[in-house]
Amino acid sequence: MAKILETLSTYIARIEKIQHQMEKPIVLSTKVTMPTLRDGHIKKVPWPVFRYVVRGSLTINDSIQVNEGMWVIIRANTSYKIDTKSGYMCITGYNKSSQCLSSQPGGKHLIDE
Repeated sequence: MAKILETLSTYIARIEKIQHQMEKPIVLSTKVTMPTLRDGHIKKVPWPVFRYVVRGSLTINDSIQVNEGMWVIIRANTSYKIDTKSGYMCITGYNKSSQCLSSQPGGKHLIDE
Protein backbone atom coordinates (compact mmCIF):
# COMPACT_ATOMS: atom_id res chain seq x y z
CA MET A 1 0.00 0.00 0.00
CA ALA A 2 1.25 3.43 -0.93
CA LYS A 3 1.20 6.36 1.49
CA ILE A 4 -0.22 9.74 0.49
CA LEU A 5 -1.00 13.02 2.19
CA GLU A 6 -4.67 13.64 1.34
CA THR A 7 -5.05 17.29 0.39
CA LEU A 8 -7.78 19.00 -1.61
CA SER A 9 -5.87 18.43 -4.85
CA THR A 10 -5.29 14.69 -4.23
CA TYR A 11 -8.93 14.32 -3.15
CA ILE A 12 -10.15 15.99 -6.37
CA ALA A 13 -7.83 13.81 -8.47
CA ARG A 14 -9.21 10.62 -6.84
CA ILE A 15 -12.81 11.74 -7.42
CA GLU A 16 -12.17 12.74 -11.06
CA LYS A 17 -10.89 9.22 -11.84
CA ILE A 18 -14.23 7.66 -10.90
CA GLN A 19 -16.61 10.46 -11.88
CA HIS A 20 -18.29 8.27 -14.51
CA GLN A 21 -19.43 5.96 -11.67
CA MET A 22 -21.24 8.85 -9.97
CA GLU A 23 -23.77 9.77 -12.65
CA LYS A 24 -26.89 8.33 -10.99
CA PRO A 25 -28.95 10.43 -8.57
CA ILE A 26 -28.51 7.83 -5.80
CA VAL A 27 -25.11 6.17 -5.46
CA LEU A 28 -24.30 3.25 -3.14
CA SER A 29 -20.84 2.35 -1.87
CA THR A 30 -21.15 -1.10 -3.45
CA LYS A 31 -21.42 0.50 -6.91
CA VAL A 32 -18.23 2.62 -6.72
CA THR A 33 -14.73 1.23 -7.07
CA MET A 34 -11.84 3.48 -6.14
CA PRO A 35 -8.78 3.46 -3.92
CA THR A 36 -9.71 3.63 -0.24
CA LEU A 37 -7.88 5.78 2.32
CA ARG A 38 -7.01 4.11 5.60
CA ASP A 39 -6.03 5.69 8.89
CA GLY A 40 -4.89 2.63 10.83
CA HIS A 41 -7.86 0.24 10.60
CA ILE A 42 -10.35 3.01 9.77
CA LYS A 43 -11.54 3.29 6.16
CA LYS A 44 -12.29 6.87 5.13
CA VAL A 45 -15.29 7.74 2.98
CA PRO A 46 -14.17 9.86 0.00
CA TRP A 47 -17.12 12.24 -0.26
CA PRO A 48 -17.87 15.36 1.73
CA VAL A 49 -21.65 14.69 1.98
CA PHE A 50 -22.94 11.21 2.68
CA ARG A 51 -24.87 8.89 4.97
CA TYR A 52 -22.83 6.03 6.41
CA VAL A 53 -25.01 3.40 8.12
CA VAL A 54 -23.40 2.29 11.39
CA ARG A 55 -26.37 0.30 12.73
CA GLY A 56 -29.49 -1.19 11.20
CA SER A 57 -30.60 -0.79 7.60
CA LEU A 58 -32.84 1.32 5.41
CA THR A 59 -34.58 1.18 2.07
CA ILE A 60 -34.64 4.13 -0.32
CA ASN A 61 -37.53 4.54 -2.78
CA ASP A 62 -38.88 1.04 -1.97
CA SER A 63 -36.04 -0.77 -3.76
CA ILE A 64 -32.54 0.45 -2.83
CA GLN A 65 -31.31 -1.47 0.21
CA VAL A 66 -28.61 0.17 2.35
CA ASN A 67 -27.20 -2.13 5.04
CA GLU A 68 -24.91 -1.58 8.00
CA GLY A 69 -21.40 -0.64 6.83
CA MET A 70 -22.58 0.86 3.53
CA TRP A 71 -22.79 4.52 2.56
CA VAL A 72 -25.11 6.29 0.18
CA ILE A 73 -25.03 9.65 -1.58
CA ILE A 74 -28.25 11.29 -2.74
CA ARG A 75 -27.69 14.18 -5.11
CA ALA A 76 -29.32 17.56 -4.52
CA ASN A 77 -32.83 17.96 -5.96
CA THR A 78 -33.40 14.17 -6.02
CA SER A 79 -36.79 13.07 -4.69
CA TYR A 80 -36.54 10.14 -2.29
CA LYS A 81 -38.12 8.46 0.69
CA ILE A 82 -36.49 6.34 3.37
CA ASP A 83 -38.16 3.40 5.11
CA THR A 84 -36.75 1.15 7.82
CA LYS A 85 -38.13 -1.90 9.60
CA SER A 86 -35.49 -2.15 12.32
CA GLY A 87 -34.45 1.48 12.59
CA TYR A 88 -30.99 2.74 11.70
CA MET A 89 -28.23 5.00 12.90
CA CYS A 90 -26.06 6.85 10.43
CA ILE A 91 -23.25 9.34 10.31
CA THR A 92 -23.70 12.26 7.97
CA GLY A 93 -21.01 14.74 7.20
CA TYR A 94 -20.29 18.00 5.53
CA ASN A 95 -16.54 18.51 5.32
CA LYS A 96 -15.15 21.87 4.24
CA SER A 97 -11.58 21.15 5.30
CA SER A 98 -8.84 21.32 2.68
CA GLN A 99 -6.93 18.44 4.27
CA CYS A 100 -8.12 15.10 5.57
CA LEU A 101 -6.44 14.59 8.94
CA SER A 102 -4.74 11.34 9.91
CA SER A 103 -3.18 9.94 13.06
CA GLN A 104 -0.38 8.38 11.00
CA PRO A 105 3.13 9.90 11.12
CA GLY A 106 3.28 12.99 8.92
CA GLY A 107 -0.53 13.00 8.60
CA LYS A 108 -0.35 10.45 5.79
CA HIS A 109 -2.91 7.81 4.87
CA LEU A 110 -2.41 4.35 3.45
CA ILE A 111 -4.21 4.00 0.15
CA ASP A 112 -5.48 0.75 -1.38
CA GLU A 113 -4.71 0.88 -5.08
